Amino acid sequence: MNNQHPPETPAALLLPCVKESDSPALLPPRLPDIEKKPAVKRSLSPEHQELVDIRLRLGLSQAQFAEELGIGVPRLSSYEYGRAGSIPEWVMTAARELAANNGEAQESNRKKYEGLEMPVILAGWAKALGVPYEDNGQLAALLGTSVSTLTRWKNKLTRPSLHSLAFHEHMVDQAKQKLAKQKACIEELAGGKPKRR
Repeated sequence: MNNQHPPETPAALLLPCVKESDSPALLPPRLPDIEKKPAVKRSLSPEHQELVDIRLRLGLSQAQFAEELGIGVPRLSSYEYGRAGSIPEWVMTAARELAANNGEAQESNRKKYEGLEMPVILAGWAKALGVPYEDNGQLAALLGTSVSTLTRWKNKLTRPSLHSLAFHEHMVDQAKQKLAKQKACIEELAGGKPKRR
């Protein structure tokens, strides 16, 4: 029979029982106070300020106003906070028209596209641009979209939102103007007339 006793624990390893009140109070670490700088007020150009004023006068959120104008919220935000150098004329024209008729232009667009299938709308745009309806590459480029998106529209798989339709119609108008200028320039060159500056 083994009469071994468990080894004794040395006194140095025994820890005294400490009451909570005996320990110093530990405070959570505190972040240093940082002096806040006053917010920098951007000075907006008259055009940028006008855009902000129109939106506020109409009582629209940035998302609603951006949709009415046919642009994205980040782009509108960059205009309103003065981060963009200048606002395209067509955006300002759309904003002024919206202010003048208090949103009736959007309703007019809604009525214009209501009940029209996308292939019919696309055929109208292609005709206005003088581009064959079947030429997906050229039509997509002039509309500012991709060929795959255009194909989905033609096959009635997707349909752009109302503000996107307004944006693409604007692209058609811009492209028509550019194509007309190019045609006039080519005709001048073909006729041997000096090009006007």
